[in-house]
Amino acid sequence: MTITTALKNTGDLKKNWSEVQLRLKEAYGMDVYKSWIQNVEAKEIQHNSLTLIVKTRFVRDWIVSHYADKILDFFQKLDNSVTRIQFEIHESFYDDKTAQTNVVDFLTGSQIPDSKDSAYAANRLDHRLTFANFVVGESNQLAFSAAKRVTETLGHYNPLFIYGSVGLGKTHILNSIGNELKKTDKKIIYLSAERFMYQFVKSIKNKDTQKFKDVFRNADVLILDDIQFISGKEVTQEEFFYTFNSLIENQSQVIISCDRSPNDLDRIQDRIKSRLSGGLVVDIQPPDIALRLQILKNRCKTEETYFGKEVLINDEILSFIANEFKSSIRDMLGVLNRIIASSRIQNKIPTLQDAKLILKDLLSNMQSIITIEDIQKLVVNYYNLSTTDFLSSRRSRHIARPRQVAMYLSKKLTTKSLPEIGRKFTGRDHTTVIHAIKKVEELMAADKKFEYEVQDISNKILKSN
Repeated sequence: MTITTALKNTGDLKKNWSEVQLRLKEAYGMDVYKSWIQNVEAKEIQHNSLTLIVKTRFVRDWIVSHYADKILDFFQKLDNSVTRIQFEIHESFYDDKTAQTNVVDFLTGSQIPDSKDSAYAANRLDHRLTFANFVVGESNQLAFSAAKRVTETLGHYNPLFIYGSVGLGKTHILNSIGNELKKTDKKIIYLSAERFMYQFVKSIKNKDTQKFKDVFRNADVLILDDIQFISGKEVTQEEFFYTFNSLIENQSQVIISCDRSPNDLDRIQDRIKSRLSGGLVVDIQPPDIALRLQILKNRCKTEETYFGKEVLINDEILSFIANEFKSSIRDMLGVLNRIIASSRIQNKIPTLQDAKLILKDLLSNMQSIITIEDIQKLVVNYYNLSTTDFLSSRRSRHIARPRQVAMYLSKKLTTKSLPEIGRKFTGRDHTTVIHAIKKVEELMAADKKFEYEVQDISNKILKSN
């Protein structure tokens, strides 16, 4: 099947997706199928990429982390033109299907219809993420206050640069800013740095860069998530630099998030680092136990509000989760969702012992927490490489192979999702991580010496932690 056929024949796509869902049900069982696979829809195949529609960010992250490689494998058996999977999040909570917003569609420059069926969902603010339901504590108070001040007085901190580790609430704050400013008449653009780069490259291919520049440089507010993704992308950095300067000169507000401070960004032009440091730079620290517990309780209330079902998770279980899962709020909430989903599937109120059984795979890995940075450091030393070469874009085998091994071990020894692993390798795409994992598995199956090598590295990592 060619790409053209896949685009034109919706029936073939639906048939293939139904077949993949069936195979996933056979592979993982009915519980997993009903919880994660059943409600996923196949939208289209374009440029060798299969687009799947999911309802929430959490569902997307869970599928990417646990099932994406198998989905791609099954689909390629039916249509080998597909080389990657991407996701669109279509929320099911929009009531007004025709209302206009002041969030700008970065493809046309016009306002986006506030509809769950909009083709521009990637640009949409998540209306559930607001200041009202952001749980404030000592670790995020400064970032929260600065974000609130920006919505009250645009340009007060310009740019506002918020950084912190994955899963600590940066995206929630950015959405809160956007949702608050939607109440004004300001033209807002909210998107990830990855999406910014994609749209810029697309405008170059379509010979339509002027339209791209007009849309972005005429915005009143630009909210850009995960700026570290443009690391090493020189052409994109060039365009971002001029866009940024134009916005600041026009007194437009710029808000940016990142996983590290401007000075710690790798392979980013010094002049961009200087611009990013020119406003207010604030960080978000990991939350303390009291804040983690409050966040869990708030999520339970949110689940009840949106889904109309009581969440019967007792305080003992919530305290257990808050004490055991400390590094990432996103991971902690993922654990809570896992327990809630399991209790609903089994139609029972879980005990603490039930919760521990549900989480036994995660708990066994947490006896000593291994980070991706730990893995990278040991692999670099094992193969006698420099960290700069290891994280560079160089593809020579003596560098690329250790990098693939590190990605494979990051998936095997940590609970991080494929996109999170990719970001730790200077913003690589999750499909690159999938390819690395498959490549290492193939080499291990074919070469006993290489298999021993990977196992030796794995053992050294486990012993060092």
